[in-house]
Amino acid sequence: MDRQVRFSGFGGQGIVLMGIILARAASLYDRPTGEDGRIHRKSAIQTQSYGPSARGGHSKCDVKISDKEMMYPFVEIPDYLVIMSQQAYVKYIHERKPETKIIIDPDLVLERPKGDVFHVASTKAAEGIGTRIVANVVMLGAFREISDIVTYESLEKALLDSLPKPTHDLNKSALSIGAKLGKEAAENRGKD
Repeated sequence: MDRQVRFSGFGGQGIVLMGIILARAASLYDRPTGEDGRIHRKSAIQTQSYGPSARGGHSKCDVKISDKEMMYPFVEIPDYLVIMSQQAYVKYIHERKPETKIIIDPDLVLERPKGDVFHVASTKAAEGIGTRIVANVVMLGAFREISDIVTYESLEKALLDSLPKPTHDLNKSALSIGAKLGKEAAENRGKD
């Protein structure tokens, strides 16, 4: 299994944290059992870049996950492209292949790309539980359901290990809501 993921948005949305959590979940906690009955390890590489200003400028975080040794650390063309702002859409939408799965927040991305597109209103859902700051965690939960790259349990463990304890309940709730939204997005894709 080789997967390339790009999370994109604007600085301040927690885009880099999404990639860190996914890479941690894959490399530290996700241990699938193969057909041979042995537990297999995954490797993950995470890289990030920012626009001219960290807060408000474009932001991206790339994650490569494989069950083999990786020799090149950068995502070239993502298998999954998560877009959480119009600015990121303009910058990264052309860096894909026809089969790339695109996940957008339709309230923040004004254009509608062609292809395999999933709509996840992560910002609106985060506002619904009291704070927009967990929109990235909502989107991460949705991404997990759409991609099935790591288990929900490994993603939740990586999330909780990455965040301060007083925020755990809020973030667990956001991840769960995101998972529900991801299932709905998968059922409704192409009906827009």
